[in-house]
Amino acid sequence: MKQTIDTFTDKYGNTILKIYISKAYIQKRPKILHRHTEFEISMILSGKGIYNTNMGDFEFSKGDIFLFSTNEYHNISDILECDGQDYMEILNIQFAPVFIYNDDNAKDTAFMNIFLNRLENFSNMLPRDNPCTHEIQQRFLTIMEECEEKKPCYYIETRNHIISLLISIFRNYNFANFKQPTTSIYNDINGLQKAIAFINENYCDEISLDNIATAAYFSKFHFIRLFKTTYNMTVWDYINIKRIDKAVNLLTKTNDTVINIASKCGFNSPANFNRIFKKLTGLTPKECRKHAKTAY
Repeated sequence: MKQTIDTFTDKYGNTILKIYISKAYIQKRPKILHRHTEFEISMILSGKGIYNTNMGDFEFSKGDIFLFSTNEYHNISDILECDGQDYMEILNIQFAPVFIYNDDNAKDTAFMNIFLNRLENFSNMLPRDNPCTHEIQQRFLTIMEECEEKKPCYYIETRNHIISLLISIFRNYNFANFKQPTTSIYNDINGLQKAIAFINENYCDEISLDNIATAAYFSKFHFIRLFKTTYNMTVWDYINIKRIDKAVNLLTKTNDTVINIASKCGFNSPANFNRIFKKLTGLTPKECRKHAKTAY
């Protein structure tokens, strides 16, 4: 169950920031790998359980904070009783690159290396014993309060708080390379958002890199490099995540056949659909439908 707190969009209608609370009750959950096209930071508001990540499993409880880059799988597999409470709540902040990079006067974005250029000791969960963790917890609550109250200039305040939160993680946890990213994308961010809008509108149809690059007035090869640098994944990774997200929604909320769903989501064959679905979720489409009632 999700409670949306706020959503920000750009001038093309692309969602660039989502802030919401997820709530789920005590259960042993199927291990359905979850990926998304946004960067994510989240904090456990209440409850405890097990978080599965590609770095291993983490036992979480109230106040724990997690970071996930784009296309990085994670899944809450167990939700456990905690102090007589039979549910958990997690505050999620998901943002697109343009949310960070849209200010040409703020090019010091090395803090994004916590997602893009990590050191070997990186952990998806912030250490509880670091004295900065409490400060970051308070920053989460301030961000939520800003978006709930919506006072004048709250968008700018929200952005400032999120960037401050990321900078604090970057400076105080030794998780990322301190070297500034070498590729500048500021002059290209508007074109990149045009490309994202084109993908979001057409990802279930026949689509090619040439089509997308042309829509944004980029050369194909410049677009490919720009997208990978900015989103930390390939264009086809992005498209397939969007397609599989839609497929999961249709599998869990309709009785349509797997073959029809594959076609509706842009896959040219059931075999290709099954292969990519299993790669991204860890399950077959039929297994996903079977576990629909307990899927996170």
